[in-house]
Amino acid sequence: MKPLLIRPAEIRGVVGMKAAVEAVRTGFREWGENPQLNAPRRRIHVPTGVRVSVHQGGVPAAKATGLMTHCEWVKPMAEHQEYPRLNHPVIVLYDSAEGELKAIIIGEITCSELPNNIAVTGVRTAATSAVGTDLLARPDAERLGIFGSQGQAKNHLVALTKVRRIKEVKVYSRRPENCQKFADEMGPLLNINIMPVSSAREVMQGMDIVLCATNSSVPVFDGHWLEPGTHVTTIVGSNVGLVKGGFIQAKRREIDDVTLARSDVLGIVSIQQALQDEQADIYDPVQRGVIKWEQLVEIGDILAGKKEGRTKADQITFYKNNAGQGVADVALGALVLEQAQKKNAGQILDA
Repeated sequence: MKPLLIRPAEIRGVVGMKAAVEAVRTGFREWGENPQLNAPRRRIHVPTGVRVSVHQGGVPAAKATGLMTHCEWVKPMAEHQEYPRLNHPVIVLYDSAEGELKAIIIGEITCSELPNNIAVTGVRTAATSAVGTDLLARPDAERLGIFGSQGQAKNHLVALTKVRRIKEVKVYSRRPENCQKFADEMGPLLNINIMPVSSAREVMQGMDIVLCATNSSVPVFDGHWLEPGTHVTTIVGSNVGLVKGGFIQAKRREIDDVTLARSDVLGIVSIQQALQDEQADIYDPVQRGVIKWEQLVEIGDILAGKKEGRTKADQITFYKNNAGQGVADVALGALVLEQAQKKNAGQILDA
């Protein structure tokens, strides 16, 4: 079959979130079984604040290998990070058997539940968070506290409903009006009661899962507030390139040392990524002796049966979705290609 060029309008809402989560789960399981299938994300910044990221991976079960690259204009602020311009990501898929080009997919993939919700690699990020949360949160978890109320938070809420029966949601962010908009949109969509709250402490009280899906550059809650049995998922990545380039002084964090110290299980996407990027939520606490590298458990190893996750209901568990990985992007790209072919979408690329 000749390769396809799939354009932005053709991937809006093209996949359901449940299918996306399962595709990403497959990618991480295969990576856990074969460490050679994925490389850490690489990222560079130029003086204007524009960054470009490259994610490489292979997913034999999806018969695909390749890469995803994306570019954003980043504006670091004192306590958060803004994106004045988001540009089209590009996935390049090759056949994993013979290396033949399968597709070039241009644009932000959105899920069928939120076809117009644009966030930086939003579906991939949310699906990756859902896979880790599924492995570490209590099986009976049904109450969710969310920090953040924009695109990533919306995708994440949809994704978490695919791995848990969420019945109650609290949401908190810096702008109360955004919390209300989030509740007004997402509550009817998912048929869930969503309650905007006025403080970080309140959003955590009585919750089974705490999700941090923000653009913050400082911890969003006090780890002393965590209750036994709670699971925490956080997504803020690294800005070490901005620090080393002199663009900003401090590295980004979304959680504090107390959260790490109190967690009985410390899950992560990639230890190698945390080392390479000297990530403030992981690398710096290790350097200070708050936690040790050997305490971290990669989700791929749990999926491959090499490591354990949660073993007791009263454990506090933590999951750092610390950077998008190529195995997730290639798995998702293969799913998009499959759906596009069913719809006869895309333009054939002739030799």
